Amino acid sequence: MAVETSNDTNNSANNNPLHHTEKDSPASQQNNNRTVTILQRSSHHIVALKPPGVVCHHSGWTGSRSKAKRGEEPEIPMLQRVRDALHDIESRSGTQSQSQSRVVNEDANQMRRVNLIHRLDRGASGALLLTYADSDDEGEGEDENDNNKHNEKDDGSDGSEGKKKKKEGTSLTAELINAMQNPNSIKTYVALVRGEGILCGEDLTKKGWFEVNRPIKDPSGELKEASTYFHFVAGQAESGMDRPRVCLVLARPKQGRWHQIRRHLNGLSHPIIGDSTHGVSTVNREWRVERNMPWERIALHLGRIQLVPTETFPEGIDVSAPILEDMLDMLKNYAPEVLERSLPILEKEGILVNVMSENQYEVGSWTIPDVLQQPKPVLDDGDVDILEEGKHYVVVCKPPVVVVHHSSWTSSTRADPNLRWREKIPMLQRVRSKTSRRVNLVHRLDRGASGCLLLTFAESQDTLEDGEAGSSCRVTKTLIESMQHPNATKTYFALCDGSGIWNGVNYLEKGWFTFRNPVKDDQGNLIEDAETELRFIASAILPPVDNVSGDPSTDDDDMEGRRVSLVLARPKSGRWHQIRQHLASGTIGHAILGDSSHGRSRTNRIWKKKRHLMKERVCLHLCRIQLPPEKFTPDGIDVTCPLAPDLKTMLRALPAELLKAARPIIVAETGITI
Repeated sequence: MAVETSNDTNNSANNNPLHHTEKDSPASQQNNNRTVTILQRSSHHIVALKPPGVVCHHSGWTGSRSKAKRGEEPEIPMLQRVRDALHDIESRSGTQSQSQSRVVNEDANQMRRVNLIHRLDRGASGALLLTYADSDDEGEGEDENDNNKHNEKDDGSDGSEGKKKKKEGTSLTAELINAMQNPNSIKTYVALVRGEGILCGEDLTKKGWFEVNRPIKDPSGELKEASTYFHFVAGQAESGMDRPRVCLVLARPKQGRWHQIRRHLNGLSHPIIGDSTHGVSTVNREWRVERNMPWERIALHLGRIQLVPTETFPEGIDVSAPILEDMLDMLKNYAPEVLERSLPILEKEGILVNVMSENQYEVGSWTIPDVLQQPKPVLDDGDVDILEEGKHYVVVCKPPVVVVHHSSWTSSTRADPNLRWREKIPMLQRVRSKTSRRVNLVHRLDRGASGCLLLTFAESQDTLEDGEAGSSCRVTKTLIESMQHPNATKTYFALCDGSGIWNGVNYLEKGWFTFRNPVKDDQGNLIEDAETELRFIASAILPPVDNVSGDPSTDDDDMEGRRVSLVLARPKSGRWHQIRQHLASGTIGHAILGDSSHGRSRTNRIWKKKRHLMKERVCLHLCRIQLPPEKFTPDGIDVTCPLAPDLKTMLRALPAELLKAARPIIVAETGITI
């Protein structure tokens, strides 16, 4: 089965394979640094070391683009990482081989495109083979298969002896894919599995290499032939938390079916540790929680690729990928005897266990494109900031994208309570935990909004000021009525889409004005009595995001997402989405940014992608609550809440003149600063 090789420089073993403490090695830093380790490359192919938890490319299976949509640091797939790393290596070297200079068109800033020859699961690690996409277009290649082409000997030749005309209509990518699928090519994986290597009384560790031939369904449900060779190298029985059942297995799939190794091992009752699809969830959770295994890790590593000779690679390709530190640590800490017994066999099979030296392989950096660069969101630890606390009430600061309480509106938590962990902790529960007292809501804020939230303490019996014992519902009811009092004021700050002028009306010149307009409730019924006081503070037309000059007069053809207004609102009635509906109405025409129900979807997409708007965020903030005195609050309530950090980030990106004009008005009306 093995492909014989006469000279494999990658398979040199360290004198002490168990010594694996070099923290600066490229393999140990794959997830900490934005670098890619190149195991082998020539003018036609690249073999990169893929870390766990990274997708090979974006697809419908990954869902990884959603990170950028949430305002988090986006996930960059291996395809892009390798492309960037190669460009970084070439830029730092300052030299290119003759074949590269032809392909790159003498443009040092142009990145060479790359194609995947095969894929690895997101949680797996190991050798990843790619080829240059532009080599397919070139139609010819140079017979070169060096590990480091910067060590080329310059003998003054024109390289014509190394040129080989490729078959017409056959690309280099197709050539390597065919070689990968050749029955004589070998991919050797290393897996850590749950089990001691015994199945139905048979000791699998004594069988050597054996074949499992079992059909597998592909993602579409079609049954495909699948054959995998396994070698159960060494295992151990369970003996306490520090010595779990574990076995080290080598695998060589003969086809590339979907989850082939993972399914076949599960069929042998030895699922791979960390395999959430075909493994055992309780075992995986134990390894992740008790033994600190990375969350998206599957203990599967492609340790060696051996391809048959091809026209472009007459000596074939043979490259080994060192086992990464996290898998070695699993063995060292919880199965050291298994690792010790496995070393001779791993060495025989060309699987590297030694630490890579700092200069053994080329290492290049990858970057996040500027268009995806967004500020990191403030981590939500479930805590809550108390703005004011009285004997019967508490006012807290509600962050954006947090529900006030679970309901039919909050995702699927009612349909499936087991999914409730996906939701951030609701405000009702946060305040209860913070104060160690049960609480009732006096009013609500939309999920995407932020600001002041008033609650009352809900002990079963309250001793009131006059000595009368009464239900806590009396306090809640009194404060609700106080909130609805004509003298009560709730002042909201909103960031709106618009220039302050709509249908010929300049709302910036009106000061405070009252807007009365019917709104619909959550059932679609029209409510006539809805009144809101509004004040447009300042407006601006923003330059395009890609407009380096900053001149707003350019690119006037598309003004989508470039108009912005700062607005204050004081609802005099508490209808469903009242402020949002009034501002988005045909009369006002200034929908709140991020409002997916009443706003403009295209504008919201532009702000989320380019102007730091959080996913599910509605740019509405309750700055100040002012309630008149009553029985349980004899001094009344007057509380302000600072702007949320995400709104401050968005405001800092606006023109300085806009903020200068708005700041004194906002301070006077709300008591907060921007």
